[in-house]
This record gives sequence, structure tokens and C-alpha cells, in this order.
Amino acid sequence: MVTEYTIAGGSFGLPLDDVWIHFRFAENFAHGYFYQYNPGEPTPGTTSPLWVIVLAVPFLFSQNLILPYALFVSSLFFLLALIQLYKLCVKLGFDGVTSLLITLVTMAAGRLLWSSLSGMEITLFVLLSVLIFSSHLNEITTGKVSLLTGLLLGFAANTRPETYLLAGLYYLTSLFFIRTKLKGNFPKLILSGVVFLILMLPYPLFSYIHTGGFLPNTYEGQVGAAQYLPSFDFINATARMFAKDNFIIFILWGLSTIYFIYSIFKKKIDGNFLLINLWILMLPLVSSIVAPNWRHHGRYLIPLIPFINISAIYILRKLHAIYEAKGYKRYTLFRKGTIALVLIASINSAVLYAGVLGWNVENINNQQGKISAWLKENLPGETAFGMNDIGYITFVTKKYVVDMAGLVTPEVFGFQKMSYEDGTIALFKFLKAKGVNYIIIYPGWFGYIMDHYSGAFTQVHSQRLEKNTICGGIEMMVYKVDWDKIDLNKSIPGQNTK
Repeated sequence: MVTEYTIAGGSFGLPLDDVWIHFRFAENFAHGYFYQYNPGEPTPGTTSPLWVIVLAVPFLFSQNLILPYALFVSSLFFLLALIQLYKLCVKLGFDGVTSLLITLVTMAAGRLLWSSLSGMEITLFVLLSVLIFSSHLNEITTGKVSLLTGLLLGFAANTRPETYLLAGLYYLTSLFFIRTKLKGNFPKLILSGVVFLILMLPYPLFSYIHTGGFLPNTYEGQVGAAQYLPSFDFINATARMFAKDNFIIFILWGLSTIYFIYSIFKKKIDGNFLLINLWILMLPLVSSIVAPNWRHHGRYLIPLIPFINISAIYILRKLHAIYEAKGYKRYTLFRKGTIALVLIASINSAVLYAGVLGWNVENINNQQGKISAWLKENLPGETAFGMNDIGYITFVTKKYVVDMAGLVTPEVFGFQKMSYEDGTIALFKFLKAKGVNYIIIYPGWFGYIMDHYSGAFTQVHSQRLEKNTICGGIEMMVYKVDWDKIDLNKSIPGQNTK
């Protein structure tokens, strides 16, 4: 936070515009507009409906409380996750010192520390994930399925949609473990699944009612459709980010993965670690096919970090045991040296991402923040704006927004499926119908529009960054639209031209 305050010019803030999107949803939620970005227009524009509810609390009192509250709760969930992680490690069979090592390495993980001061749902999902694995481990130990796991999975599914995969892996793994005790456990497993579905289904049904699809708008806006082959760009970017987190842990994770695959062929799987290994292998693989998105420091895979640390230290402990059993003279030096390297790499990661956090906050404050203030001061009479980064600006101005990227305005996805010209005319008609006279965009995002219709735009303001580390462009423009210079009478296939 000291680094953030220094880099951001004596101010605090949040490192993503997406956080402010959650703030807007939460503010409306607190005032009775459930999952509505523009009041009166329900839309599944968030992938974390539970986080919207969590963030709604301060708006019952004052919107000025939201920034410290968001920082507090995301940090609190991180602290609670660390405590539960230590307990999980002890349950997994690690001694107290090794459990503490895993916890400390996780505590210093740069991207997780970044998450704890992001105001996002990441650390809540980490906490719920740790609790899910802990509950699963209790089931293995007692030989009895618990409804608690289904309950936790239901809450996690409303925090991050990646839980759908985790739930599938959990129920398959549970069937494997109870295969010899089906009579007493199978009804409980079914009931656990029912509890999970009851908690999980409302938001997909809400999405279907309002958009015709079971997934939030963000999926179509950021991904579009699943691929048939993994995205190797995604895999490469993901590997580089995890190596950047802690190179020693990354190498040990690779060795642990090899050992896990070997144990499958040899039928010597350590049951306590089966679900953990499946989770940290399958989530990146499935993501590379259905949602190959590594934006924002790979935040969708950040929740894997505690479990990767468990896997890495698990194999390190085995290496220590081999050296000790063979009586190598320098065993003590080897053990202490490897532990020191892991800790040093962790501290390096923490320092690195302290700077990253500072620059991210500086970017958001100095681009979206300053444009928001300018709009509020200079265009108070406008009722609506069109834009592609909708969070900070909409939260401050409280104006109606047409999201030109579609995340809270799903009609835009339909325009994007037309030809460039037809889609552009349809978008212009939509903007004008909503009372938009000014658009706030990154010109590079709208190449066709800028190439063919820039004559209808007059730049009235812009905000350029010194060093862009997180925003969608180095300069955000505010344009006044001259509707007289755009021919809106062109007929669009399947649309009324009035």
C-alpha cells in the first residue's frame, strides 16, 4: 500500500476498471435494482453475483465507504484463506513447519497480494476453494460424504464460474472414493449435488431469461465461443506468469505433475492429493479451450496459486526424504538451501507486484478517474454516454451507459455479428435512440468506425497515460457525435429502420 500510494501520486485506488463495474452493480443492488447496471434493465453483466451482494453492504449507509470497505473485505478473505490453508496442509499430512512454509510462500505470492488489494472476488474464491478441499479431505478421512461440500460449492459457483469445473471434478472424485461404500454414501452425494444445483442455478436462469444464454454477458464479450484445440498463446502466457510468480515453485510444480502422472500409471495415487492435482491441471487446460483469457495478470487462474504451492512443496518434501534416506553428507545444506530459495523467490514476487499494483492504480486513477471528473464538471446535462470502459466513469457520473463492448448492453453482440457497415449503422441507431451525444472510447478498439466515420466525431477531451500497465489503451478519447453527419436511414437486414 505504501508503494501504491507513492506511485499513484499520493492516492489510493483500485487496479482494475472491472472493480468499479462491481461497485455500480452493488450500488444498484442495495437500492433494489437487482443485477441492473442501468436501473430498470436487468442484465447478467457480472460473473460474480455473490460478490455484488458482498459489496452492496456499504451502499446501505454511504457510497463513500465503498473503497475502504472493498479493500478491507478482499484483504480479510485473503487472511482467512491463509489461516484455512495452514489447517488444510496439516490435514494433508504436512508437519507444522512445512505447513507454515506453504502458507508463507502463498502469503508472499505477488499476484495473490495484488488480488488482496484489488477489491475483486478473487480472494473470496480462494477461501471457498480451500474450504472445499478441506471438507473433501474430511470426507476421505471419515469415509462419509458431507452436505457441507455441496453448500460450499454452491457459494463458490456464485463467486466464480470456474467452480462448475471444480464441482464436476469433485463429484467424479467422490464417486471414485465411495465406490466400495455406495449404499450409505450415494444418497448423500446425490443430495449434495441437489444442494449445489439449488444454489448454482438461479443466476444461469436469470441469464437465460434476459439474454437467451446460460452464461453471463462477459463470456460472449471476452471469449465468444469455445475452440476445438487449446490456445497455445494462452498456455504460453500462463506458464510465463506462474514462472514469474516463483520460478523455483514453478519447476517443482512441473516435477510434481510428472510424478502425479507417473503415479496414475503405477496405480499408486495419493488419494489426499488427487482432487488438488486434477484441479491445477484441468483448469488451465479447460480454460485454454473454452476461455483462453490471460488479461489482468491472469486473474482467472490466480486462485490456483495456493494449490500449486501445496503440490510443489509436496514434491520438495519427497526430494528431501530421498536425500535424507540415502545419507548424503550435505543433506542439511540441501534442505535449508532449497527452502531459502523458495522463500527468496516469494519475496521477490511480492516486491515486483507491489510496483505492478501501484502502476495499475495510477493508470485507472489518471485515465478513467480524471475523465470521470471532467465529464461530471463539463457535461452535467447529458443523460447518457457511450463507452467501452464502463466502470469508474459510470459509477462517478451516474449516467445511463451504452456499453459499446456489450458487457452490460448485450444488444451490441447482435450488432457485432453483422457485417462491419450494417453493424456500425445498427450501433449508431442504438446510441442515438438512447440519447447518446458523446462517446468515450479507445479509438483502436473501433477501427472500422474510426476509418469510415471519424468525420462525425469531434474530440473534446482525452486522457493519455505516461505508462500504460492495465488499461485498454494508452489514451482514452471523449468525442462529441454530430448525428447530422451520419446517415441512419440505411436499411439493416432484420431491423425496423424507423
